[in-house]
Amino acid sequence: MMTSIRNRILAFLDLAHCQYKIEGNTITTSNAVLAFTAHHLSILREGKPERLMPYEKLNMDKILFLLTTQSDKNPAH
Repeated sequence: MMTSIRNRILAFLDLAHCQYKIEGNTITTSNAVLAFTAHHLSILREGKPERLMPYEKLNMDKILFLLTTQSDKNPAH
């Protein structure tokens, strides 16, 4: 399950032309750090508490929203 979720997130980041770096089970973007563990996904964002999301209850729309929210607050002029 972790692999399919990770692949979906990476596909979204590619489609959204977001830069990211992969180190083991961690994906780092400009807005968040995603860490994949055996039982849950950890999302760390600057100024926000860590979110632990069990794989069985993941809402991909919510995750993708969290990854893009901060960039939407700084629109290009």
